[in-house]
Amino acid sequence: MRIVAVGNIDFIAGFQLAGVKDVYEAPDTWQARKVLEMVKELEDVAIVIIQRSYARELRKYIEEWRNEKGIYPVILELPDHREKGEYEDPMRDVIRRAIGIDMMKR
Repeated sequence: MRIVAVGNIDFIAGFQLAGVKDVYEAPDTWQARKVLEMVKELEDVAIVIIQRSYARELRKYIEEWRNEKGIYPVILELPDHREKGEYEDPMRDVIRRAIGIDMMKR
């Protein structure tokens, strides 16, 4: 099973250093969508990590993909170093969808 990272050069550099082999540079949202379309056709992808700013603009496409494919691949939307604001745990929604309840609700 593979892990794929999609984002601008700054975003994917850390994943390359961490040993993720399948990293795809996408300088803009249009290129990110093209990469996601290619990744969607692969059979052995377990996790797709995408830059959150791109994921926001591709929300409809990502939701359609999640509905079509089910729980795998897990699509994680992570902020890049320039994003400010409150950090939201990307796994929270995955867990909620998998078991049907929000275990982290306060």
